[in-house]
Amino acid sequence: MALRITIVGPGAVGATLAASFTASGAQVSLLGAPGAHLDAIAEQGLVVESGSTPRRHHLVAAADPAHLPMPALVVICVKGQDLSAAVASIRPWIVAGADVLVVANGVPWWLLATVSAAHEQVIRAVDPDGSLLDVLPPSRVMAGVAHFSSSVQEAGHVTHSSGDRLIVGDPLGGRSVRVDRVAEALHAGPVRAEVSTDIRTAIWDKLLGNVNLNPVSALTGGTVLEVLEHPVLRRLCADMFTEAAEVGAKLGIETTMSADERLEVAGRLGNFRTSMLQDSDRGRPLETDAILGAVRELAQRAGVPTPCLDTVEGLLSMRERTRHLKPGQEPG
Repeated sequence: MALRITIVGPGAVGATLAASFTASGAQVSLLGAPGAHLDAIAEQGLVVESGSTPRRHHLVAAADPAHLPMPALVVICVKGQDLSAAVASIRPWIVAGADVLVVANGVPWWLLATVSAAHEQVIRAVDPDGSLLDVLPPSRVMAGVAHFSSSVQEAGHVTHSSGDRLIVGDPLGGRSVRVDRVAEALHAGPVRAEVSTDIRTAIWDKLLGNVNLNPVSALTGGTVLEVLEHPVLRRLCADMFTEAAEVGAKLGIETTMSADERLEVAGRLGNFRTSMLQDSDRGRPLETDAILGAVRELAQRAGVPTPCLDTVEGLLSMRERTRHLKPGQEPG
């Protein structure tokens, strides 16, 4: 019997995974926010273009979980600032026993719950009231790290441009039946699954590329290669890497890469616009809390100085406060 999967958040990442799960034989439905994108998918199907071949997938899509079948697996692909609301909307599925895989950038809400020495387990920047940790503790969730690039070209149409890996794993480490089930359900299509027995390190390794390039690109408007080719900005990104790597080390998460090696990995992905820059272009809220704020919160608790991260977050937060102001209006 085909695995019944619901993708929560059929944007660039979610739509690409939906196409991949569908190609692998799963029965996929989509839960998204009301709007033109979801309407186009419901009426005309989801078009995912990978390489030179666009494929149209006719999937059940709705804005209300009550209008979708009960899934065996829920794959949540929303921005950090939307995660609490997304989890609250599908709580009945979680209570009923559905497996949950969260594919997101930044620091996961459950991270400190996997650190034995952590006195306070809630990370306020990403889980202000602790509700996420209450509903989805490490033992109840799986984590995914996307190493591919996709973008929404127009309503109902997503282009997958590079990369083909989704690393999946259990927050508590090791290998589990539920993670293997996800990997088996994602063996064809644009993206393949890769099982990790140490998903915390996989998450932090990606964060070490996002914590610098995402906010710096959003501030400057530059693509990844444009940022990396600018000597001052490249040095800034390297310094931000070093600060974040020290925070990870305090949590027992060591990276095997140097700053230059991590930036080279990012550069090899091509001249792309980061997800934060794409959101900035569209006037959407940015994932500042998950990508920058949570790292700074963890740094403060661990006593790690982060002057570069502090400065960039300050600049970015002020830019976000002022960029939508009308002439003559002062920041609130």
